[in-house]
Order: sequence, then C-alpha cells, then structure tokens
Amino acid sequence: MHYYAIYMSRIYTIREACDILQVDATTLRRWDREGKIHCIRLSNNFRRVPEEEINRILGIKNNRVDAIYARVSSNDQKSDLYNQIERLKALHPDALVYSDIRSGLKFNRKGFNELLNKIENNEINNIYITHKDRLARFGFDLIETICGMHNTNIVETDGGEIISANGELTRDMTSIITSFSARLYGLRSHKMKNILKAVKE
Repeated sequence: MHYYAIYMSRIYTIREACDILQVDATTLRRWDREGKIHCIRLSNNFRRVPEEEINRILGIKNNRVDAIYARVSSNDQKSDLYNQIERLKALHPDALVYSDIRSGLKFNRKGFNELLNKIENNEINNIYITHKDRLARFGFDLIETICGMHNTNIVETDGGEIISANGELTRDMTSIITSFSARLYGLRSHKMKNILKAVKE
C-alpha cells in the first residue's frame, strides 16, 4: 500500500481521497458519519475532504511552523523592537522571528516579505504580533485575506503596546501628508509649466 504526502493546501473529491487513502467511497462516507474523518459539504451536498484530514489519517506530520513578526518605524525605537520580540518569544518560544525597522506604510520590508513568501508556500500556521498595525498601517484586511487563503492565522497576543503608538502614528501620518503634498506640488508645477509654455507660444 502506498501513501502519498500532501503538502499543498487543498481539498479533494471523494474519489481523489479514496485513491490516496486506499479505501472505497462507502468506507469514506461511513467514516464521515462516524466522525472519524471530517468532510466539507458543498452547497450541492457533495463531500470534499481537506488535505489536513487526509494527512491526519495517514499520520503525516504537519511541517508548518509558527512565526513572530515585530516592527518599529525607526532606529531610535530599536529597544521597543527588542521588547516586542522578547515578549512574543516568551509566549511562543518555538516560533520563527521576522522583524523590520521600517514604516508600516511601506510593503518593501525584508522581514515582512520573507514572512509573506513563507505564507504563500503554505509553511506558516500562526503569526503572532503584539498589534495588527505591526504588520501594516493600512491594508491589514488584504494581508488577512492572503493568510486565510493559506490557512494561516494572525494572532494578537497582547494589547499592551510598549511602543509610543501616538508618536509612531504621527510619524506615519506626516509621511502620508508629505508624500501627498509632494505629488500635489508636482501636479501644480507641471500645470504651471504647461501654462507658461502656452503663453510663450
């Protein structure tokens, strides 16, 4: 009898699951009724079998791991970054650590992108953070959706932020205003150049 390791997150039809588990459909449906395997019911009442259930029955260990993500916006907040990591590691000592010193408005963060790559490869079970704005100031819902697609949970482990949240938020808002002002100035400058060009002509 050959067992096949399933690593990508997906669901299987009854026929596919039977082929992997080397049982017939009658047995699989009976297991579902008896609670020995947990199937998903579609709107048409058809059964689908999650890969986690197949792996559980085959005795295949889950190779996915937990991760910690910590972030601050600037180098003068390094002590706050270390505090985040220390507190999260105390609660989740076996979790991998990813961190960044960069604004939460930016998505080109090394630690964040390494973590995102692991999520997309279905390697992360849980992400532990002190607060959701550690992952992103804006766009958290999108990150949460991506994680959900890969069966990754985002867990806020405590609400007590050591970071000066008001100061960091002020810095981020200033960054937004500065960026907006620069773009607005650029548009006005471009418009003025066009006006001057038209006058000269």
